[in-house]
Amino acid sequence: MLRWLPGLLLGFGLALALQAQPVQLTLSEAVRQGLRTHPDLAAAEAAVAAAQARIGQARAAFQPRLQFSAGYQRLSEITPFAITMPLPGAEPIEITPNIPNQYQLQLSLQQPLFQGGRLRAQLEAARQEAAAAAAGQHARREALAYRIAAAYWQHVEAEALARAAEENVRRLEAHLQDARNRQAQGLLLESEVLDVEVALEQARLEALRQRQVARLTAVTLSSLVGLPPDTPLVLSDRPDTAAQPVPSLDSLRALALHRRPDLAALRHTIARADALRSMARAGWWPQVTLVGRYLYARPNPRIIPLQDRFEETWEVGLSLTLDLWNGLRTHHQVAEATALRRQAEAQEAATLRTLDVTLAQARLGVEQAYERLRLARLVVRQAEARYALVRDQFAQGLRTSRDRLDAETALAQARAREIQAQTACALAWLALYQATGTLTEHLP
Repeated sequence: MLRWLPGLLLGFGLALALQAQPVQLTLSEAVRQGLRTHPDLAAAEAAVAAAQARIGQARAAFQPRLQFSAGYQRLSEITPFAITMPLPGAEPIEITPNIPNQYQLQLSLQQPLFQGGRLRAQLEAARQEAAAAAAGQHARREALAYRIAAAYWQHVEAEALARAAEENVRRLEAHLQDARNRQAQGLLLESEVLDVEVALEQARLEALRQRQVARLTAVTLSSLVGLPPDTPLVLSDRPDTAAQPVPSLDSLRALALHRRPDLAALRHTIARADALRSMARAGWWPQVTLVGRYLYARPNPRIIPLQDRFEETWEVGLSLTLDLWNGLRTHHQVAEATALRRQAEAQEAATLRTLDVTLAQARLGVEQAYERLRLARLVVRQAEARYALVRDQFAQGLRTSRDRLDAETALAQARAREIQAQTACALAWLALYQATGTLTEHLP
């Protein structure tokens, strides 16, 4: 009766097996996948597309505008108005006949000839807005790439710390076994064995905590690159801890002024405000337009007397309009554009004021990270040598169990600090690249 059950269970098991397959990622693959799938960049791309569309709208204003219209009217009946010439045998002439059904087909043409520079300024404003949107998209790419790369290295660090904590558990398990053997020989007190047991349980708890931290960093990275949160990750890259020369502050500042997308966006915003001001000032000039119209109507109102048949007429001319009074609207539009320019200039000045501080902090962060790593490696060498010595002396009965516990604790802490120092180097370089606006270029 349940012939389908084995197949269903098999399919369910295969689905679980496929879902549990680990995903191997390099740093460059993680960044590329995140930049391709994250909705933040999709929103930025849509903003750029909208700005590009506004350029097309501004260009369309230079083209002639051709419109077609059609209409029908049903009028009430009227008494025709006619006149009769005072001549013998003259027939009445209808001036206003009764034509209740009226039809109209019309083509109209408008071509701007002079707008006081408004159209050119409008096009320039649209171009600068699109350039600012593109710079904003670049800024979002840089920020997202930093988040992904930082999450990548944080997960690498969390996995390394979890492995180091588990290694410390194995060392303490070996220590506990040695301690119990020595207790059986009457060489250790029970309190000394209990000290090792307590230290082992604490190490197991720390290993569990580090493994949970690793799971959390994996979920964070999976979210940024568009993977399910329970996807097992295998990260291939390791922090490059080889010492590299740090550029001078002057070269970093020159690079940042040229490459930072937020500064580029502010420059385009200032240029857009100038274009908006020119567009507003065009309101003080007359507007000259070439106009034309073709009319096919029944009756055609331009043909007198009116006749109940279709007739065609056309007209071509120039139209000039000038606002003599509009409640100071043009004045306020110019003032608004001027204020927008001052706002963007103030934002640019504020960003430039903090730029040197940001670059100096990032540069010092790289130098400090290298010094921290050098010291951490030295401490690890010291802790390893001391642990090996104390372990051997403990086996010979020359050191106490507490001395060995202290050496194991010192070694575990030293290796954890070395792992954290390696990650700090990678994160420091990320911060320096982000401060100069060149992060995505330096990622592998």
